[in-house]
Amino acid sequence: MEKTIRRYTAYFPRWCQAFGDHVPDPAGEGRAVEWLIGSDSVGVIVLPEVRHLLLHALLGGKQPVVESYPGLIRLDQREYAEPSVIGHAGYRALRELLRDSPEAHMFLTYHLIYPAGTRIITISRNSPLPLLYKEMARLSLILHD
Repeated sequence: MEKTIRRYTAYFPRWCQAFGDHVPDPAGEGRAVEWLIGSDSVGVIVLPEVRHLLLHALLGGKQPVVESYPGLIRLDQREYAEPSVIGHAGYRALRELLRDSPEAHMFLTYHLIYPAGTRIITISRNSPLPLLYKEMARLSLILHD
């Protein structure tokens, strides 16, 4: 199934809205990926070494090819199949959100309980605040079952 993700960038660098209520990942701190699961959104915090690459690929000017499988993510030519990430409830929640939502939105958020400067790559059923974000080119995602 092919899905279109509406992507957004902040009008001003480093500005973003709060992620909101979520279930914290109990063992997330210190892992390469920490998942945040909210009622209408799923967020991911990644290590700084990976964050630049991921943000550039997902929220940069180019449009990457993204494919999601039950046990694998492919971003352009890079495959990621780490069981602790792909097997996590956060990844399953993300796939459910994408499968069940007619429209999905991707943007950066923050949350006060995480260290200053932490940015959360967020996929949501709801669009972000138009006062803070402007829409950029959409992203195509292929969701394999």
